[in-house]
Amino acid sequence: MKQPRNPKGLFEILGLIGIILLIPLFFTMRSLAGPQTQDATATIQWLTNTPVGSKGPAVFAAATALPSASAAVVAAGKEPPACSFPLAQLATVKPKSAKYTFSQPKIVLTAAQGNVYRIAEWLPDNRQVLLAENLRNIYVDSNDNAPQQSISLFNPETGVSKRYAIRTEINELPAWQPELNAVVFPVINYTSIDKKNNVFVFTRQMWVSYGDPQKAQILANKLSQLSFAMKPDEGALLYLSDEKLAEKDNFLRDIASASFDPDQWDYARARRDERPVSFDMAWQPGTSLIFLYSDGAMRGGGYTYILNAATGRICELNLGGWAQVAHWSSDGRYLAFIRSVNYTFPTYSAELTLLDSVTGNLTTFHVTPQQAQEHYVYAFVWAPDNRHLLALASAPLSKDNPDGGNALYLIDSVSGQSSSIAPAYRFQTNSPQSMAWSPDGSKIVVACPATGAGRVCFISVQVAGQ
Repeated sequence: MKQPRNPKGLFEILGLIGIILLIPLFFTMRSLAGPQTQDATATIQWLTNTPVGSKGPAVFAAATALPSASAAVVAAGKEPPACSFPLAQLATVKPKSAKYTFSQPKIVLTAAQGNVYRIAEWLPDNRQVLLAENLRNIYVDSNDNAPQQSISLFNPETGVSKRYAIRTEINELPAWQPELNAVVFPVINYTSIDKKNNVFVFTRQMWVSYGDPQKAQILANKLSQLSFAMKPDEGALLYLSDEKLAEKDNFLRDIASASFDPDQWDYARARRDERPVSFDMAWQPGTSLIFLYSDGAMRGGGYTYILNAATGRICELNLGGWAQVAHWSSDGRYLAFIRSVNYTFPTYSAELTLLDSVTGNLTTFHVTPQQAQEHYVYAFVWAPDNRHLLALASAPLSKDNPDGGNALYLIDSVSGQSSSIAPAYRFQTNSPQSMAWSPDGSKIVVACPATGAGRVCFISVQVAGQ
C-alpha cells in the first residue's frame, strides 16, 4: 500500500461523512477519473500479439499471451494500431557504468503524528527535494471531510523547508518547473455537495506556485483528468482538457494543442469494471512522445499507449501486462516500468521491466532474491548513468528477516545483477514515488520506517567510473 496502488484520484474520506455516506463515496470515487461516455458498439478483442522479444538477463518470459475474450458485442472505442520501432530517432550513446557506494540511511525529516510524506523529485540544484505531505488531521475549511496536503521544498542536509502550496489531498504528485523556478500541481476543487444525489461537486484544475502559498495561481480549469506531463529539463506542460492535448510552453504560455479524446480509444470496456479509465503520463526526453498508461490492477487490464503530443496520434504497446508506474531514462532510450501480469485485485506480483524504445525488446529483472515466491516492486528510480536502477521491493521472509518488509535493491540493467542496499534497514511505500536520486548521483532520499508518522531518510552516494 502489499499495499496495492490506489485507483487514480482516490482520496481518503474522514470525519463527518461516516457510515451513512459510504454509498455516495463510492459514486464520488467513480467520478474522479472523468465522465462516462457511450461510443459505437464493436466486438472486443484481447491483445494477443507479442513484443519483439527479450534480451540480456531476462528471467521471466518477456511477454505473456493474453486469453481471448468472448465474442460479445459491447460499447467500445477504436483499437489503436500497434507501435513500431524505433519509437523516435534519438542520438543515444551507450552509457558508461558508474560504481556506487552508499552510506547508511539517516533520518532527516519526521512528520507530525499521522502525517505521511510523498517524495516527488530532486531539483536540478541537487540540494532540494520536492515533497508532498498528507496532513491527516487538518481539513479543508469548506469541506472538512477532505484532508489537506502540503507541497514543500526540503533541503535534507540543512533541514530547511519552504512551503509552496496547500491543496486537498490527492495521489497526483507536483512537479518542478525549472524555467520559472516554480511548482506546478493539479488540484481537486470541491465547490459544493449535491444533496439530491449525495455526491460532491468539484472541478479539476492546474495551478502554479512561485513560493508563496497565498499567491498561487490557477493555470487551467475544468480538466478532464488530473494527470499531466512535464517535458524533461525544459518545463513544457501537457494535460488533458476538453478532448484536446492542452499544452503550455516552458514559460507556461498556451501553445497550439492537438485534438485528443481518450474515450474513443477505450476499446476494451468488457474486461474491466464500470469506472472510467484514467491515465498516467511519462514524457520521453528529446521527443514529443508521451507514454500514456492506465493501471489495470482493479479493472481487469489497462492500456499502454504512446501518444504524440504534437499530432495527437496514438499507438499501442503490448507489454505483456499493465504498467503501474513508469519512468524514462534521462537519455530517452529506455522506459522502465512496474508491470503486473494478472487482472485480479489485489495484485500478487509486480515486476520491474525495461522496454528498449529503439528495438522494442523487453527485459524483466529478478529484483528480489531468487527464492522469493512473490516479486513485488513498489517504486523505483533511474540512476544518473542510465544503466542502474534503484528499486524498493518486498524483502522475502527468512530466518534473518522473519517480519519481511521492504528493502532497497540496486539493479544493473545490462548484467541483470541485483544487490541489496542497506540490507539491515526496511523502508516504507507511501506512494509509487517513495524515493528520489539527485541528478549528480551523489544523494538519495527515501521514505523510511516509522510508527504513526512518516519519515524521510537521506543516503549519501560516492560515484566512481563515470
